[in-house]
Amino acid sequence: MRKRVKQKNGLEITAVIGTSAILLSFDMEKSLTDGLLGFAIEREDHTENEKYYLKGFKYFEETAGNTFEGQLHSTFEHPVQSFLWEDFTVKCEHEYSYTVTPVYGKPKFLEYRKPCTIRLKTPTEDAGEHSIYFNRGVAGSLAYARRFKNKRPGSEDMSEEETAEALKWLSRGLEEALLKFIDKAKDSSYKLRAAFYEFEYLPVLERFKVACEEKGVDVKIIYDSRGEEEANNKAINEAGLPRNVMIPRSAEASKRFIAHNKFIILLKDDRPMEVWTGSTNITPKGIFGQCNVGHVIRNENIAKQYFNYWTELAQDPLNDVLDKKTIAIQPDLLYDKIPKKSTKVFFSPREKKTILQTYADYMTGSKQLVCGMFPFSFSLKMKEVIVRKTDNLKYVIIDKKDKNTSLVTTDYDNVIVYGTYLKDGLYDWLEETHAGFLLNSKPSNIGTNFIHNKVLLIDPLGEDPIVVTGSANFSDNSIANNDENTLIIRGNKDVADLYFTEFVRIFNHYYARYTAVKMSENPSAENPIHLKTDSAKWVPSFYNPNGLKYKRKKMFTDMKV
Repeated sequence: MRKRVKQKNGLEITAVIGTSAILLSFDMEKSLTDGLLGFAIEREDHTENEKYYLKGFKYFEETAGNTFEGQLHSTFEHPVQSFLWEDFTVKCEHEYSYTVTPVYGKPKFLEYRKPCTIRLKTPTEDAGEHSIYFNRGVAGSLAYARRFKNKRPGSEDMSEEETAEALKWLSRGLEEALLKFIDKAKDSSYKLRAAFYEFEYLPVLERFKVACEEKGVDVKIIYDSRGEEEANNKAINEAGLPRNVMIPRSAEASKRFIAHNKFIILLKDDRPMEVWTGSTNITPKGIFGQCNVGHVIRNENIAKQYFNYWTELAQDPLNDVLDKKTIAIQPDLLYDKIPKKSTKVFFSPREKKTILQTYADYMTGSKQLVCGMFPFSFSLKMKEVIVRKTDNLKYVIIDKKDKNTSLVTTDYDNVIVYGTYLKDGLYDWLEETHAGFLLNSKPSNIGTNFIHNKVLLIDPLGEDPIVVTGSANFSDNSIANNDENTLIIRGNKDVADLYFTEFVRIFNHYYARYTAVKMSENPSAENPIHLKTDSAKWVPSFYNPNGLKYKRKKMFTDMKV
């Protein structure tokens, strides 16, 4: 959802509204920015009857007094020095007003000019063809450190009540939505068909057990019995799931192919109706730790394609048989052959890696912005597009930096960040931890601990946005060898807004940490959480046509609402 208001001869506010975040962009004539110290932002929650100024980490050194680690400062006294602001504390189906006031003067004598107010409502997650659920995705965060003192859920340091509260906060509705989807199968007129890679989180397994044993639902679950056989079987046995429900995917295990799907199909009277899919493995780290998505699609044609694919998977076929079946279910399409306002699903393994070229071509054809979330290394074709010099922006998040994921670019419009956390704390920020230490079965640094979404966004603020999301990691293996599923959603601005607001939330989280760690390596660098007292030291970058911040702001001002 998108909205814009403009004060006559003054400030303009543009909003992009998601379920997990609201993005606000401000614009004003450059002549009005002389002496501008920033913006005070007051939020009124009309649903919960609350009203207060939003807070941030940055502050004027002259007026903050004695600060302490993790302290937040009101934007009324320490205004936002940016023309872009994100509120990551919003809730679904809430009505909010944001009053944005330009602040001038000096830190000890602030002057407040005429404000501008925008009123809007966040959407529901449970409506229309698509429902999309994002977990908190930042187990390693100042917020977790502040609220839960970096304690490990379920450890001796946490009571049962504290653990439940921490997991609810980390899930942010993802676990609840997953269990609710399983619960849609109410009686024997329903069937559930599922395929999972890691299948270990007992509350989900137990919910499937209730469906089949207490409700009479016909349940069948394909699970990875290649690399994850031992862990999955242990959880299946502990949950007491009947073995006649479970279908191991074990063919060609020696080739290190993986059954990497994470989907559930809901059937009513033998008709496929809805699908739960996305990037979320059925593990504590998948649901509560790494950033992940659960995506429900209510489209009978798409659900039927999933069911046809599941039926083939259930035979535990060899890849050189299955890769022909997946093409028959959905042939490869070049980027200009995917219709506008459509949803397509592509299954793996596939005979050819044509779809990776389609993704690269979409990126090449971008007019404004490419956003990518990559847990692991990905297609060379896509990497080449990312590092190439272009006039449009490319924002990329990668879970960790290694020899396979290090990207070198000389284009300042390309912003590439890697997952990290404040291991020792920096400046006035608290020490953090990460998902591996908090949620692995044994605390460790193994696996992806930050980014697990597999998301590609092409011109998400445009009139023909493209969202690519699913289980596949955009790699050669994910297309040619593994069992995978990926949705391409074209021309749906509501879906694009939900994914884009979430992308910005996660990107900004890791960008702040990535750059802070780099700055801390230079002892002479300015403290990044001190606000500027001179508008000339922060405003001009937002009005330089060749600058990154200008292009970011222009995306919002050019956006149609």
